[in-house]
Amino acid sequence: MRAFFLVCTALALAACDRTPVPDPATPDPSDQSVGEGADLGPSEEHEEAGHAHTYSPFALQMRQAGLPFSIISFKDVGMSIPEEDRAFVYESIAQGLAAALDHPTAPMSSEVQHLAAIADPNNHLHCESRHIYVDLWREAAGWGYSLWSGCGADDEFAHRAVSAPTDHGAIASYEPLTRDIADRLRDAVRTGCFTRRC
Repeated sequence: MRAFFLVCTALALAACDRTPVPDPATPDPSDQSVGEGADLGPSEEHEEAGHAHTYSPFALQMRQAGLPFSIISFKDVGMSIPEEDRAFVYESIAQGLAAALDHPTAPMSSEVQHLAAIADPNNHLHCESRHIYVDLWREAAGWGYSLWSGCGADDEFAHRAVSAPTDHGAIASYEPLTRDIADRLRDAVRTGCFTRRC
């Protein structure tokens, strides 16, 4: 039964992404900064790099019933990670987000799954409902991310930059990023707002 579930999940995820790139233009002015993050577009270095998108094979399968999403997946749109380090980084971010979501006051239980099919760009043909898409990139002083609930520009409900230490080891530099993503997801669940204009 578990094998059947994993195969079905892999097939569902295989065609679950959107083709548009996050709009680095002006973020929604009503979207206020929360925690350590700021609602900013990608850095100039990211825009100039023209980085090819890389899809992480690590996704979060939500265990908690009643959430408006059941899957969280990740796309590297400019993290500038050497290829040999990507698997470690992508898994660290997925595990970090799973831990950050399991907060004592508003827990969202999840399981990190490795699904090779979602790492293949040819399998990303359309958006899937009940799916959160996380785009990630490097910022001058840390990391940037955007959260999407669908394919259209209005489906981007967060677009932020997060300061992160670079002298405390790799895992420490991802902790502020995953904590900020978790905070924004909790806000979206609390308010029911998964679009830019709500």
